[in-house]
Amino acid sequence: MIDGHHFRVRFWGVRGSYPTPGPGTLRYGGNTTCVEVEVSEHTLILDAGSGIIGLGNDVLRRSAGEPLFITLLLTHGHNDHLLGLPFFLPLFEERAHIDFFGPRLGGMNIEQVVTPVMAPPYFPVDMRKLPSRRAFHTIGEEELIIWRKGARRPAIMRAGEHIASEAEVRVAARLTNSHPLDGAVVYRIEYANRVLVFATDVEWREQLDPAFLTFIDGANVLIHDAQYTADEYEHARQGFGHSTIEMATTVAQAAHVDKLILFHHEPMYDDDKLDRIQAEAQTLFANTYSAFEGMEIDV
Repeated sequence: MIDGHHFRVRFWGVRGSYPTPGPGTLRYGGNTTCVEVEVSEHTLILDAGSGIIGLGNDVLRRSAGEPLFITLLLTHGHNDHLLGLPFFLPLFEERAHIDFFGPRLGGMNIEQVVTPVMAPPYFPVDMRKLPSRRAFHTIGEEELIIWRKGARRPAIMRAGEHIASEAEVRVAARLTNSHPLDGAVVYRIEYANRVLVFATDVEWREQLDPAFLTFIDGANVLIHDAQYTADEYEHARQGFGHSTIEMATTVAQAAHVDKLILFHHEPMYDDDKLDRIQAEAQTLFANTYSAFEGMEIDV
């Protein structure tokens, strides 16, 4: 299982909007958003796009029949970030404990956002009747998700409260308003003086948000939306809630991050175009890489 000394990121889905299987996406992959984070002894999952299907199969294989404790951090409720959830096999396992976290969206708590994805008439199996043990937590900006030493499941604390020294893993959330219509959450994960930031489905039109830069400042790894080239953005994609390569690299520089991972790739871009995008981005911020399925990073 997980080596307690590792803070590791593994990419299972890197596309935005919709899955794109086919010969043009073999190297980077065609699944939508899903990122696994192994931190201390815990398994965190960022979003539940179609990439979570393969992840679920792998998690069951690795667990070798032992109890499963999984934390699923959702950024928002758009379909490309949830469409794999009905096929996430740990949901069907009695030994699985799954904690869902996400923002309040459209006046709904995260349980109300998630459960219709897997319920009739949209899906033949009702999530509420599955044998797994599930808990739903609607997270706000004034709260932190923490894991105390020795605890398998997370707890929530007010951001202003004193956090005991035994809190070894911390996750903070910030809701941006740049993604239509309800925004998307940016997550900051901290462990052993290292920081990972997941900032997908964000758009910086007029200027960068100073509060956002403060929130992500000094991250060792920044996973950032970079769906569009500048030309396509200027001609047809403004206001869609996604960033350009230039926006992502400007954020990385301004927030003093160590490594930038371009993410949420445009489904119409094939592998060769993503190669060119990575090369262009590296002229703007040298330590930049385009995410691909199977990519692993030690934070």
